[in-house]
Amino acid sequence: MESRMGFHYSLQLLFLSTHMFCFIAIAQRSTYIVHLDKSLMPNVFTDHHHWHSSTIDSIKASVPSSVDRFHSAPKLVYSYDHVFHGFSAVLSKDELAALKKLPGFVSAYKDRTVEPHTTHTSDFLKLNPSSGLWPSSSLGQDVIVGVLDGGIWPESASFQDDGMPEIPKRWKGICRPGTQFNTSMCNRKLIGVNYFNKGILADDPTVNISMNSARDTSGHGSHCASIAAGNFAKGASHFGYAPGTAKGVAPRARIAVYKFSFSEGTFTSDLIAAMDQAVADGVDMISISYGYRFIPLYEDAISIASFGAMMKGVLVSASAGNRGPGIGSLNNGSPWILCVAAGHTDRRFAGTLTLGNGLKIRGWSLFPARAFVRDSPVIYNKTLADCKSEELLSQVPDPERTIVICDYNADEDGFGFPSQIFNINRARLKAGIFISEDPAVFTSSSFSYPGVVINKKEGKQIINYVKSSAAPTATITFQETYMDGERPAPVLARFSARGPSSSYLGIAKPDIMAPGAHPWLLLMQLELQQC
Repeated sequence: MESRMGFHYSLQLLFLSTHMFCFIAIAQRSTYIVHLDKSLMPNVFTDHHHWHSSTIDSIKASVPSSVDRFHSAPKLVYSYDHVFHGFSAVLSKDELAALKKLPGFVSAYKDRTVEPHTTHTSDFLKLNPSSGLWPSSSLGQDVIVGVLDGGIWPESASFQDDGMPEIPKRWKGICRPGTQFNTSMCNRKLIGVNYFNKGILADDPTVNISMNSARDTSGHGSHCASIAAGNFAKGASHFGYAPGTAKGVAPRARIAVYKFSFSEGTFTSDLIAAMDQAVADGVDMISISYGYRFIPLYEDAISIASFGAMMKGVLVSASAGNRGPGIGSLNNGSPWILCVAAGHTDRRFAGTLTLGNGLKIRGWSLFPARAFVRDSPVIYNKTLADCKSEELLSQVPDPERTIVICDYNADEDGFGFPSQIFNINRARLKAGIFISEDPAVFTSSSFSYPGVVINKKEGKQIINYVKSSAAPTATITFQETYMDGERPAPVLARFSARGPSSSYLGIAKPDIMAPGAHPWLLLMQLELQQC
């Protein structure tokens, strides 16, 4: 009996060991981007895809361990032929070594993730619909802009086809249906959509793509597409801030969307497939706001693919990146890419604080409501000043009528502005006056509770008023948008990456600066530069 149990136990160990061995073999596979010399493609092959798939088949035959009992094998992911010639494939190190010996091999590197980098902009750029550059270009009439990003929200007014003529006959693309997206959602403005996620599935075959279509789930792709070529969208605003008619810089251009970035992942193999297809479809230019951090030029797939696109007559415009202000923090610094830095306009969003003594102070606010705080008592207490304790804030007399002053020093312990708003909300106070000069505060797009952010100089004035008054009060109004003609604009955003290109210091980049930052950051940016 013991020997039989021992035999069964040994079988279990053998099975587990085999399982682990196969698992390790599978785990050692990676997706590689492979470049080939097409001039060396044998005449026996009818097309490039035939050559690529045959190459993978030959590796299966030449490497004994290529196929195991769990059906793990070298696998072709994409064939590329427009921005460069080659393919992406799932390979082991032995299979890659065998591939390198085959005719036509140029180079290979591992697939890697890619990092994602308004109503007043056209006025700020002095674009006049009656004279000058805009009418001369016919507002971008019939230029096809390929937007490589995280998809699009087709219901947006920016992508409706009012006033658009028929689709240019040179267009070769498709409107690919998928999850929550059907072909009727394309029109004479949004002329095509496609999506690419085989690279995600090659990295993890078990992943479930929750939005398996060109529909945008993060807003990044729709935002970038609308800035480039959004149609005229009347009555746009951000909860009452910046009201007006939103439009892209080329409102009469066509938009073709190529989604390669999903919530489940963003991989180079999918990006190249998207760019390859865009060129094949006949786009005139490509817009991409993604990049890599500190990789050599010969492995920068965006750079290599953009060179191929340029050779086909397609301009690639790409973001400089958001890793500034350090020198050499630039992405997309190749000479053949139009590299764009981010700048501020002269528009700011505000709330106005009026003290009981008549002093008016304009600060930053994005509180999304027309409601205002009128003649409410204001308190300042050193014990409460950091607004860290919800319990202490709750002990304020008559909290639902009271405005509290919150001071904040970003260098102390990382306790930030979002936490202060959260505590004021939980304590059910009327509103908050936030004293801060931390740039991170002004990058927030959320302002969930009534309040206004002011600088330290004005904060001292308010504190002195509260201390010297028997019954200090304040009124706060919101949803104010104004243009500041006194301060210079444009100004380079602090976060915008700086050149030169890390691959070659002789390349002077970025090429141009364009509006691409929250306008309420302008004041903080200027103050930091003056220090």
